[in-house]
Amino acid sequence: MHQILIDTAPVGGDAWRQALVAGNLPKLSRALRLGEPSSSESVREDAEAAWLSPAERWMRVSLGLVGETEQMPWGALAALGAGLDPAERPWAVAQPVHLVLGRESLSLADPAALDLTADEAGQLLDAVRPLLDEEGWGVDARNPSRWLIGHPCLEAVVSADPARAIGRNVASWMPGGAAARGWRRLLTEIQMVWQYHPVNEARMRGGRADVNTLWLHGAGRLAADVRNPFLPGPLPANPALWLAAAASGLPKLPSTAHPHRLRVLQPAVARDADPAALVEAMQALDEDAAHAIDDALRDHDRAAVVLAGEHRWMGFELRRARGWQFWRRADAHVLLAMV
Repeated sequence: MHQILIDTAPVGGDAWRQALVAGNLPKLSRALRLGEPSSSESVREDAEAAWLSPAERWMRVSLGLVGETEQMPWGALAALGAGLDPAERPWAVAQPVHLVLGRESLSLADPAALDLTADEAGQLLDAVRPLLDEEGWGVDARNPSRWLIGHPCLEAVVSADPARAIGRNVASWMPGGAAARGWRRLLTEIQMVWQYHPVNEARMRGGRADVNTLWLHGAGRLAADVRNPFLPGPLPANPALWLAAAASGLPKLPSTAHPHRLRVLQPAVARDADPAALVEAMQALDEDAAHAIDDALRDHDRAAVVLAGEHRWMGFELRRARGWQFWRRADAHVLLAMV
């Protein structure tokens, strides 16, 4: 069976909801007529919901991590994929980013727009490596836009995927509390070193945003008994999206007895996009989702589709045999507005 996750949280917000109200997704709606609700979660207001997107919470359920921690260990999964030892220490993803200073708050610029080169990342890392070495931090920066960082103090640090904070006040999304004290101390020192670094001065002279901090997310350890219920499928192309950080680690986990092929779809547009771009992204999502479902039902008699938004997720089981029931109705734009 194929598993198709449609995650709209990164682009969610009032403008996206208005686009859903104004438009529709006819091809996805037609495909969802083959489905029946199979599972879902209620709108939540607990600590896990504050830090993890509904798609991440669905992934935790799929990996059997519910009850372990309030975190999704993307860093440990990415470390596994990079050939590091995820059991040696807790790992996290640390992305070089640009925080925009507003009148009353800081907001996060889209990390993908930073376009940091490997040479720039290497120089920035070299400048702060003495700080990292002195405190026993492990770091892997082979990917210039997504570093892996490891230290015992990351054991219980919770934080949010940067996709949730783009264009928003970051105060609610950055690691807080006593557990993150060691990270915050290190980050302050890193910010001071980078403030007048030649890389940043050159970037600003060229009209490019400077790299003024690191965004930490996906901290923690990987449970020893976790298994991979998925076969790898096409993943979002945008490297800033949440699953890309762990894509190479999932296949290295022991497999469950009957893994399903996973495909993840997200609107290819930024949260602050104009209405025309949102409508175009919605039409592209409609095409991609319908094709994914058609492909899945060509190989199997049933498929699973999960719709995940800003507030919750809901799952549907689609059966090819329901195709003759032409009177069934499922308005995809209404369902996506509900999550």
